[in-house]
Amino acid sequence: MLNFISNSVENKKAIIFIHGIASTSETFKNQIEIFKKDYSVISIDLPGYGKSPEPLEVSITNYAETIYKFLLSKNINKPILIGHSLGGMIVQEILTKYISFAEAAVLIATSAKFGSNDLSWQNNFINARLKPLEEGKSMKDISIKAVTNIIGSNKNQKTITFASNMMASISKNTYKSAILSLIDFDVRHKLINIAIPLLLISGDEDKQAPAKTMKSMSKKIKNSKYIEIKNCGHLIHLEKPEIFNRSIKEFILSL
Repeated sequence: MLNFISNSVENKKAIIFIHGIASTSETFKNQIEIFKKDYSVISIDLPGYGKSPEPLEVSITNYAETIYKFLLSKNINKPILIGHSLGGMIVQEILTKYISFAEAAVLIATSAKFGSNDLSWQNNFINARLKPLEEGKSMKDISIKAVTNIIGSNKNQKTITFASNMMASISKNTYKSAILSLIDFDVRHKLINIAIPLLLISGDEDKQAPAKTMKSMSKKIKNSKYIEIKNCGHLIHLEKPEIFNRSIKEFILSL
């Protein structure tokens, strides 16, 4: 059973938050606080993260299937799925396999394919993240630098501390497995099949999931809206929570 944070409200529209590689369910605490009055809100710990048990197999397909079955077990009907980075890839996997499952979705700082077709780029991405761990450093050792490198030019110390503490709590094995799960991800050819309303949110300073990539994605999805947040890096919901929360609220109210 997956661990999750929830406001335990039933009979209301369900919003499901799915975190990225270097986070846990805690990353959406601000959003839970904002949306808990009007919605049933759940923020999930992916398998191996937080208090969720380690999975037998790690892949984006497996993450997606686990979350789909978890939501079915909770009798959650027509949720709004919100995924950040890896979480956004998982949401895409769910949407392209179970086309009518969700009412709508929000993709944050993510992409429909891991990196470019250049294998050297992929190898560099993976090595930059895993080599320090293989050399004996701990997750805590690498967390502050890793977080600082992916946020925008406005380096808020509270954001860095909060995000790096989350990253430090993740086991090496979980982090490594999640990184490697990215390699074969590619749903670009399936985006055209997504018919539900989608909101795509990017940060203009994000180098992990560049704004131009997300803008291009939005053009391939029929019923989508694209928002680019200025002076913002990869951790959009932490760096610019007010704009982020307002954008999501307006999107949900428009459904």
